[in-house]
Amino acid sequence: MTLKLNNIGKSFDKVEVLRNISLEVEEGDFLVLLGGSGCGKSTLLNCIAGLEEVSSGTIEIKGRNVTMVDPADRNVAMVFQSYALYPTMSVSRNISFGLECKGVSKVERSKAVNRISKLLQIEELLDRKPSQLSGGQRQRVAIGRALVRDPDIFLLDEPMSNLDANLRNQMRSELRELHGKLNRTFILVTHDQIEAMSMATKVAVLDQGYVQQFGTPYEIYYRPQNKFVAEFIGLNKMNFLEGEIRFNSEVPFFCKGSHKVPLTGYEFSENYPSDSRPVIMGIRPENIYRSKDRLEGDVFLEVKLPVSRSELTGGDAQVWFDFEGQEIASRFRSSRTPDIGTLTTLFLDVRHASLFDAKTGERL
Repeated sequence: MTLKLNNIGKSFDKVEVLRNISLEVEEGDFLVLLGGSGCGKSTLLNCIAGLEEVSSGTIEIKGRNVTMVDPADRNVAMVFQSYALYPTMSVSRNISFGLECKGVSKVERSKAVNRISKLLQIEELLDRKPSQLSGGQRQRVAIGRALVRDPDIFLLDEPMSNLDANLRNQMRSELRELHGKLNRTFILVTHDQIEAMSMATKVAVLDQGYVQQFGTPYEIYYRPQNKFVAEFIGLNKMNFLEGEIRFNSEVPFFCKGSHKVPLTGYEFSENYPSDSRPVIMGIRPENIYRSKDRLEGDVFLEVKLPVSRSELTGGDAQVWFDFEGQEIASRFRSSRTPDIGTLTTLFLDVRHASLFDAKTGERL
């Protein structure tokens, strides 16, 4: 195990920023700390790096308690959001300066720079200054400066926030490839769920200083542990239908007004519902179809609803419908978008739905 966080807490004066965070990160994992502004993700990264002291709890790296160890002695390397390159130094010296401070010989430093520059494909940039580089090139140099130290953990604080959309796509791919080549532990902070879902082997979703869920991208997306995670994850916002659980011959049904659907096959957690319990069903737009042929199972809710509004997004369109006073959204091909007011038959695939307690928001 590379990293173990035990009940980490962090307060600034009387403000609690991190609350009882416990995580275990295996060797070679790509962990993404995901959350909105002010959730505590960057503070947690700084605590791991040693740039912030924890108020409570312990941090272990490779089995060693580093809670009170100086940042320089933790064998971690950090890539900052601003990249923090030395403006008066060449790319080559930016990469090798840490080794120079440690007294590594010039020959060994040169070998290390050549090895890293080939890995990152920046050989032609070695004599340039940071001011002569693009944003993507500066990021590669900052990563190279981290790589040359051969750390146990790479810490990346929103490294792609300063890049345009096309370059972000390219750098996501390059970081995934780099992680695969190195087989080292990466921990990246971001508010961008595309970065999290496309790069991570594990995701920790943070909100108000708590880890709301920790798991694989698949688990986070398909089995959100609470309504917050369900709402936060997904390019198209999950639909939430307020209803209640009713039992008929011991079979649970989700009931919404005059509509009801059996929940056969739904994997309930320990919070098994009682009869007439108020619940919220979460169902993603991509699990709402216009044809029964696209359903993956035989558990679905068939409804006929009027179109309330639509939004063209290119090849797709997002279409909203009025469902007994609540609005739900689905995605269609833009060429097949129904007109506003049109009654449309929809099939809600309950097989991929999530149920949450109406009061606590916890998964059922």
